[in-house]
Amino acid sequence: MKSAIAKRLLSSSIRRWNKFPLIITDEVKQALNDKVLPVVSLESTIITHGMAYPQNLEMAQKVEQTVRDNGGIPATIAFIEGKPHVGLSNEQLVQLAEKSRDKGMVNKVSRRDIGYTMARKLYGGTTIASTMILSHMAGIKVFATGGLGGVHYEAQSTFDISADLNELGRTPVAVVCSGPKSILDIGLTIEYLETQGVCVSTYNDDNRPQVQIPGFYTRESGIISPDQFQSFQEIALALHYQNNINSGSVICVPIPKEYALPSSFINELVKNAIDEAKRLGIQGKELTPFLLQTISNATAGKSVDSNISLVLNNAKIATSIAKELLIADQPSITTTTKSKITKADVAIVGSVAYDTISKIGSATKLGDSNIGFIQSSIGGVGHNVNLACQYSFQSLSKSKSDLKSSQLVSIVSNDLPGSSILNELEGKNMDSTSIKVIEGGKSTAQYVATHDEQGELIVACADMSIIETDFSSHIINELDRLGPKVVVFDCNLSPKVLNKVFHSIRKKGDNKPAVIIEPTSFIKSSRIASIDQTVFPNNVISLITPTRAEMESIHKSFTEKEYFNDFDNWFPILDALGISADFREKLNALSRKPDYKVLSDLLSNGDLQRSFQLLPYVQNILLKLGKDGLFSLSISETVQDYKSIPTASPYKPKFMLTSFGQKVSPEKQLGIVMQYFPIPPENENLEIVNVTGAGDSLLGTLVAKLVEQNDSYNWLNSELISVEQEWHKWESIYQAQISSGLTLMSNSAVSEEIAKVIK
Repeated sequence: MKSAIAKRLLSSSIRRWNKFPLIITDEVKQALNDKVLPVVSLESTIITHGMAYPQNLEMAQKVEQTVRDNGGIPATIAFIEGKPHVGLSNEQLVQLAEKSRDKGMVNKVSRRDIGYTMARKLYGGTTIASTMILSHMAGIKVFATGGLGGVHYEAQSTFDISADLNELGRTPVAVVCSGPKSILDIGLTIEYLETQGVCVSTYNDDNRPQVQIPGFYTRESGIISPDQFQSFQEIALALHYQNNINSGSVICVPIPKEYALPSSFINELVKNAIDEAKRLGIQGKELTPFLLQTISNATAGKSVDSNISLVLNNAKIATSIAKELLIADQPSITTTTKSKITKADVAIVGSVAYDTISKIGSATKLGDSNIGFIQSSIGGVGHNVNLACQYSFQSLSKSKSDLKSSQLVSIVSNDLPGSSILNELEGKNMDSTSIKVIEGGKSTAQYVATHDEQGELIVACADMSIIETDFSSHIINELDRLGPKVVVFDCNLSPKVLNKVFHSIRKKGDNKPAVIIEPTSFIKSSRIASIDQTVFPNNVISLITPTRAEMESIHKSFTEKEYFNDFDNWFPILDALGISADFREKLNALSRKPDYKVLSDLLSNGDLQRSFQLLPYVQNILLKLGKDGLFSLSISETVQDYKSIPTASPYKPKFMLTSFGQKVSPEKQLGIVMQYFPIPPENENLEIVNVTGAGDSLLGTLVAKLVEQNDSYNWLNSELISVEQEWHKWESIYQAQISSGLTLMSNSAVSEEIAKVIK
């Protein structure tokens, strides 16, 4: 059986061409395999033979960014030292653009030139024909370009007909363009395409009753379009059926009105340019670049501006069509491949790692080999939280129909640990389509730890550098696709990635999910401060789950970032929460009582004071106190209602304290709710095996319980809607602690027993 890593990296269409040395970027491979993000091909002759440096490079970069901005993956196609590349790095784009400055340094590659270019190890810019060929080899179905090649004037005697037209008749790739280039005989070009059996249609962007084929620089050419469409869905459906008969398609997109040039003006320029080419004896592959340059000179560069605008517009529309084509192709995909999660209640964004855990005996000698027990498994904070969440869902569900779902969004490398991770997930029937796979560069995350006989950590080494790479676009796309109610982040992600993803979440406004952050470690918890913060009630972060050490680190980083000096936004919220001198004196008085020992510790160590200052930015804090349990702090807009909460629940906190701050309406009053939850009796005197995933198990179950029922039970909200909402919170925290205890007694990073006992 082929490994999961091979399945992930190679689509069937790529394997068919394994004798052809096609080089496909990791990003494009991933997208083609997952069939979630659309891939759009881009030609490279526009870089190498269409524009001068550096304008060619700027244009190429803008086109790729346009595809990305519209939710797709760009795949610029070219030959680098004789090797056909599908997808170029920015360095390769620069290299190709710079080499085009010297005439003859880059070959213009159509179908006939492929073998020659490869044999001579040349650089090559691909025409529409060769771009279609390489796109089809890679499995890409949509290709965006500027103008279509075609039948030149007087082709009856010169036989000057672009190879693009023949290619369209035999290669099932859709070419999104602005019609045939203005230098061509557009009527004969359309006739020739009909002979080749090519579907030619025009996107009717303004609901005109009768649509003409656009003429590249112009919106109309005088030639009526054979077909027209007014929606991308219709276009995609037509492409779906056309591809099944192995025939290409041309989708013509009129140039945006503000960049269109008058037809009469362009026609006169084309006639003069053709006459000049005849006089100079220019023909063959040199003719088109000459004609375009002549027109550019005659329009003082306006034609180049029009060219760039239409290419960008075509890239945008091609991406939209490619998105719809993924959907149109879906029925044929689902008959042959395992179904994938398309929506999830919870998304966990963070690390997945290959864990190696050792446990050594009492007779330990440093600097030497020690006898012990070694076990390998999948770990990483993100994976562990996701696994605990899934186990909890299994236990909570009453039937398959009401089973909630969670999805891990992460990244691995194409190496042995990465392959092992994907194989194991596949073996457990766990969906891994949101895990990005890369080749080369960073290694898959690994965690190696040594524990003593009691399971306490002695030393550990963590290589999580791959998680800190910028894969923010993958995360954003996956969150958009999954549409989760709750998103959990671990702080293995880099500050840069966290900020980009949070910016995307903010843009969702009232539709944004609840966001929970697991600080991960003392050092990495400071990354929370790197996120651009907003205060209650506009904060993006709904909950953080730090240890006391992590709380100290978070507070210190917020102080250094001067968040506590924001007297326009932060201070008014803090001031409105009712942390008055009288309230502080009340806390001090209670802390001297035996039942409030935890409160005394939190006050003396400054944990409570730090939490108060952080609340305007994070709204809810669940402070992990180890063997002493959990301490919850939350901002409430209905704090007065907590006076009447019944405490008959077996899961009630040991004590609950509230501050009473500013009244915001007759029914609402701001304040802080503090609750202490000791460890459950079941967690006392546990035989601890390891402590690696205890906190992750706690959070995974907590999140599963959070989305277990409808939104009225979401206790992360600042309003107390019902008694059931608060009781559900108490039960959730209790069950999360049970989950943590089960993992403490397990050799696994997350105990499978969670799937049986959570209720």
